[in-house]
Amino acid sequence: MSMTTFSGPVRSLAGFMTPVEPTPNVSTTLTQAETGGDYVILSTVDGGPAAPITITLPQVEGTSTSPDPRYNGIRGGLFNADTVLTHVIDGFGSQTVNGAASVNVPPLHFAEWIGNGNQNAPWLCRITPLVSAAAT
Repeated sequence: MSMTTFSGPVRSLAGFMTPVEPTPNVSTTLTQAETGGDYVILSTVDGGPAAPITITLPQVEGTSTSPDPRYNGIRGGLFNADTVLTHVIDGFGSQTVNGAASVNVPPLHFAEWIGNGNQNAPWLCRITPLVSAAAT
């Protein structure tokens, strides 16, 4: 666990906190995502895209015996805040996501991905719905 004597949030290459990047309606494709970042795709009514977008995870160049240090153990996430649109996460080139060319992130779902630095292994991605408030 990282520790500091600073009184506020700290961002470092070793951890501490991850900034959240809102994705506004600028493009229908977000390529070479910063895989260690967290993204929020805003809903259309909040200024987000009016059409589905595709996020392409970066090219991994390592192997199982010599993993790519940029992506060995890296984690990232994407929250689809839209209530209508389904967005897509693609692997780069022939690298897959969960063994498929792409995965869908339905409305109001969170996707979390992880890589192991091996270009011959898929990116692993977990898709989770938002938990609604419990009825009282």
